[in-house]
Amino acid sequence: MSQIVVWPATVVGQDNIEKFEQWLASEGFNVTYLEEFKTLPDTDEWGDTIPETGGRNDLLFQVDDDSLSKFAIWRLQYGMRWWEDYLDNGSSSIVPQEVLERYAYGWDNNPDKYTEKYA
Repeated sequence: MSQIVVWPATVVGQDNIEKFEQWLASEGFNVTYLEEFKTLPDTDEWGDTIPETGGRNDLLFQVDDDSLSKFAIWRLQYGMRWWEDYLDNGSSSIVPQEVLERYAYGWDNNPDKYTEKYA
């Protein structure tokens, strides 16, 4: 089992995945790069797109359970967030649907509950 982490406004790129994983390994964490995605635009209370929002590159990776206790505090200095916290605190509307579907299990491993909440 592992925990999905989002690092907002971060670009790794396909050519640097191994370096990214090695850097975190050198910090004592066993991680696996998942993907990067561009955020969707914010919307106002009427559902209209807010100009000049969206397009931020956010990074997703997973941290193995054996690294979680140390990683939980360490990540804060970089603004890394648990995936479910990121979604529950209002960011689900800016995540492309296909990304939500790919990582739909969240922390409770209940895909029906998660999909119902974020679909």
